[in-house]
Amino acid sequence: MARGRRRRRRQRRKRASTKQLTAVVTVQDVPDHVLEMILLRVHSSACLVRAAASCRRWRRVVADAAFLHSFRTLHGAHRVAGVYHTVDPAYGRPLPSGNFVFVPSTPLAAGDSCCFALDFLPYGGRGSWELLDCRRGLLLLSKKRPRFGGVATSRRFTDLVVCEPLTRRYQVIPCPANLKFFMCLGVFLLDDDAATGGVSNFRVIAVLFDHHRWLDYRGMPMSMMFSSSGSGGDGTWQVVQWETIEDADLPDWIEHITFVGRANGRIYWGIENEDGATLVLDESTTEFSITMFPENVWAPYDKYTFRVIGDGDDGALRVVRVINNDLKVFTQLAGGGEWVLEKTVSLPEATRGLPGREEGLFFQHGEAMIVAANAAYVLVTPREKAWMFSVELGTMEVEREHDRNWYPGAAYQYESLPWPPALQVCTDG
Repeated sequence: MARGRRRRRRQRRKRASTKQLTAVVTVQDVPDHVLEMILLRVHSSACLVRAAASCRRWRRVVADAAFLHSFRTLHGAHRVAGVYHTVDPAYGRPLPSGNFVFVPSTPLAAGDSCCFALDFLPYGGRGSWELLDCRRGLLLLSKKRPRFGGVATSRRFTDLVVCEPLTRRYQVIPCPANLKFFMCLGVFLLDDDAATGGVSNFRVIAVLFDHHRWLDYRGMPMSMMFSSSGSGGDGTWQVVQWETIEDADLPDWIEHITFVGRANGRIYWGIENEDGATLVLDESTTEFSITMFPENVWAPYDKYTFRVIGDGDDGALRVVRVINNDLKVFTQLAGGGEWVLEKTVSLPEATRGLPGREEGLFFQHGEAMIVAANAAYVLVTPREKAWMFSVELGTMEVEREHDRNWYPGAAYQYESLPWPPALQVCTDG
């Protein structure tokens, strides 16, 4: 009897000791300096954001200025979580859901790909929206428009949404009733507020097309600015500029005006039959102007063979052309001076030997077409068929193995730092 009682007492003491140990050793007992060391080793900034969202204490540790400085020192000031690739239906088969796909930059980021799938978007999810722009932590999308009806429907101004994938927050921007029949030249996020304000503080500029108020067969641009409200309101649209440009006539048909690039704080539209005239919107002043490119740069103009790029390491403005199936890069000298031919490559010769290259390409139906272009590369296809390849502008080498060649359309790098403003302010008190 006594031996049994002693055994039961030992078992009770052992269970009590185990319970006490379990109660003490939890993740909350990890000291802050140890927790910082653990979180500094999180390689994906998307994972870091999700860790910070788990509890107030972790959020306080991660949002600390000293911690963020250490994290950026280890991993870089702005980490590219991946790239949103779009598909232009003129060149490729539409994607099953939406016109875009997210390709993570690292395997670790791939584990958080659900964070970037945009399954939280309203009105039917991501399949109801088309990606228009990306500025660091924000995405701008428009409500999908029907493909039937031609330009009258495909380029009509419509509802927008701005979202922040890492925090799954979004703001819908309804199209004002008085603008729903306007044609749209483009909608863009502006860099300044998009970099710091999140979905609570950003600006969107929409460039619309209107018929001239007094003259027949003339058109004119109109810019509208949407500013979200930092106080939790819905924000408002305001007319920024609505005027006729006197230096050059804009065609009355929107099909003759095509977006050709965004570079160095300006947005460019090529104009057919205008001898090198290009409509330009200055993002800082929101004013329109007409830029005249020299004949050796623009002639002969074709919206499929002309792109304006910039924002490279040297800050120079460049024009990428396809002329006689040669890809040419023209650069404007410092101070807005003379344009010079910087680089060139023969596309028929450079693509020989690439997988899928057919012998008759580049010779039956004219110039190759530029599908997309940025400071790093140009995505090109022959006019005979959709056969995508890209040209690295640094080396002018041609390749078909990169992910970007699978998605014929514009690509947007998604930078997951700086820190999302929604998690910036956090204390224990």
